Amino acid sequence: MGRVMGISTISGFIFTAALVLFANSALAIAPQDQIDRLGKDLTPVGAEKAGNAAGTIPEWTGGITKPPAGWTEDQKRPDPFAGEKPLFTINRDNVDKYKDNLTVGQMELIKRYDGYEMHVYPSHRTCSFADWVYERSKKNAGRATLDEDDIYLTEGWGPFLFPIPNSGAEAIWNHTLGYVGDGKIGYNAIIVPTKGGSFTVVHERDSFYPLFGDESIDSIEDAGGIATYFIIDKLGPARLAGEVTLVHEMVNEKRRAWRYNPGQRRVRRAPTVAYDNPIVATESLMTNDQARLFNGELDRFDFKLMGKKEIYVLYNNFALDITPLSYKEIFGPKYPRRDLMRYELHRVWVVEATVREGKRHLFSRRTLYLDEDSWIAVAEDIYDKRGQIWRVMEEAPKLAWEVPTCAADGSFSYDLVAGRYVADRQKTHEPVQIWNARSKGLVDPDDFSPDALRRMGRR
Repeated sequence: MGRVMGISTISGFIFTAALVLFANSALAIAPQDQIDRLGKDLTPVGAEKAGNAAGTIPEWTGGITKPPAGWTEDQKRPDPFAGEKPLFTINRDNVDKYKDNLTVGQMELIKRYDGYEMHVYPSHRTCSFADWVYERSKKNAGRATLDEDDIYLTEGWGPFLFPIPNSGAEAIWNHTLGYVGDGKIGYNAIIVPTKGGSFTVVHERDSFYPLFGDESIDSIEDAGGIATYFIIDKLGPARLAGEVTLVHEMVNEKRRAWRYNPGQRRVRRAPTVAYDNPIVATESLMTNDQARLFNGELDRFDFKLMGKKEIYVLYNNFALDITPLSYKEIFGPKYPRRDLMRYELHRVWVVEATVREGKRHLFSRRTLYLDEDSWIAVAEDIYDKRGQIWRVMEEAPKLAWEVPTCAADGSFSYDLVAGRYVADRQKTHEPVQIWNARSKGLVDPDDFSPDALRRMGRR
């Protein structure tokens, strides 16, 4: 079948020329006339440059690429939209009025929890990326391919492999291997309130060395198949301090992972750092492949590209990172303070993931919503084996104008069965993130080996 040309709306989804119905997407490289649209009516990473017909989504004009006057990298990012007021608030009384622009999970949260509401602000298309990323994206549009099972990468390299996606799997690859500069050191808090509202904050440091973010590398072979090295180092509380996890994220085989256990003082392979195994410190309320809403291998799901939709999502949520409120004041027993959550209307790609024949997973189905301007998964609805909605996730893209990039940098996962949630990778009272860490000499490939993990052991 060929490409669907033009634009039409079917059951709430907007189908565009970028949606392709090929039986075998591994052979479905975008034709030249579609590639030529990048940087014209499509942004360099494949989003529609124009705003929507209603004028509630603006035109993309390049995003924010420069810091505000007086800002330095050792400071928290100021909110460029601090003076704006909400246009309206969605709550239990009016949720049905806005249902066409909400996910199933968002509607469930509003109806289920007293006081849960969404404050909707004017939309701003702030995301931008480095010029070389735009050039690489266009190059990838004419060469990047997946294997015949739509799992692993066979050709292409660098951020945004499939700016004109042919399949759900290609769209997910754009999300899983985005652009975080040439390296990053991040400081995070993980917060898991009990039903009574108590919690102990888990602090961690993440170090990234993304070969995908190295402009000098342009092939799978040159990178040895490694997309990203990263280390997660637990800093506290005492029961977790000193535990270190090392991951080599691969593009053509399963991820490689090791873990240092401070009690045993040993480094061991960690095959459980994947799929539906629980994430340490989330009290089994999140699986490994829920980090950043989805990550890791694609081999347990079939991904179907459903088209685009306009929904309200967390966006430009600077207020949460710079509030003086304590974690205890921010994170309640059922959800975070709603006045710190900024929602905007944005276009998203919708991808349906269902468990592959012959495979097993804790979830039967997942609906992922990918922001068209950044390819970040900004929302997800997760279903149990009975087909009932189980978990609801939201991610807030963060703009790092000095790189420049938009990155997934803080999520919320609500377990509707347990009646609890996880606030993952929170930044409010953590040290400032360090971007372009390789250029600053703060990360090096030698830091990301099992031997280096042993040297990191502190007790």
